[in-house]
Amino acid sequence: MKKTYLIAFLLISTIVFSQNISEINSDIKLADSLNYKTEIRIYQNLGITNYSSLLRMYKDEKDWIVEFYEHYAKVEGITELKIEKQTLKSKNDMQFVLLNLIRSNILNLPSLEEIRWKLIKRGNVKLKKTKERGEIIEEYDLENNKMLIMDGEGFKIQVNCWNKKNEFEFSNPDSYLKEFPEVDELIFMSEILNIVRDEFGIWKE
Repeated sequence: MKKTYLIAFLLISTIVFSQNISEINSDIKLADSLNYKTEIRIYQNLGITNYSSLLRMYKDEKDWIVEFYEHYAKVEGITELKIEKQTLKSKNDMQFVLLNLIRSNILNLPSLEEIRWKLIKRGNVKLKKTKERGEIIEEYDLENNKMLIMDGEGFKIQVNCWNKKNEFEFSNPDSYLKEFPEVDELIFMSEILNIVRDEFGIWKE
C-alpha cells in the first residue's frame, strides 16, 4: 500500500494569480498576445493582495524598451485602480541580458505544476502493522514527504524570441529551491529572476 504524506506551509493563501492576467493587461492597455518578434513579459503577484507588477522587455525596429508596471487593482469601497509605470535601463547591454535569459532556458521551462513530482522528499518502505477486527495485518507502506509551499508570491512568464514562444508559471521558486537545490527547473527559474533583479533593480528581497 502506497501512502504520500503532505506537508503544507500555509503562510498566506493559495498561490494563483488573484487578479486575472487579461484584466491586468486591459487596465494597462496591453494586448494579451505578445506584439513584437522579441518580447518578454514577467508578471509578479503577491497572493491575496490587490498588487501585481509586470516587467515588459521588447525590441522594436531600432531599440530595446523596458517597462515596469505596478498595478493596484480596484477594491470596491476601499481603493480605486492605480497604475504606476516606469521606463527602466539595464546595467548591461540588452542583447547580453537576452542571451543570459535564453541561457537560463526561458524558451524551454515548463510550469511548476508539470514538475510537481520532483518536489517530493523520498521516504522509506516500511512494514506497518494495523489491527482490523481483532486481527493483526502486516503490509508495506511507502512514506514520502510532499512539500507544498504557499507563501504568496507567484510569477508568470511569457516569451517570444528566435521564432519560438513559451509561457509558464512558478509559485515561490526561491523557497522551493532552498528545499530542492538539485532540481534543474528551479535553478533556471531562480537564474532568470536573479538576472532581472540584478539588471533592473526590481523584486529585491
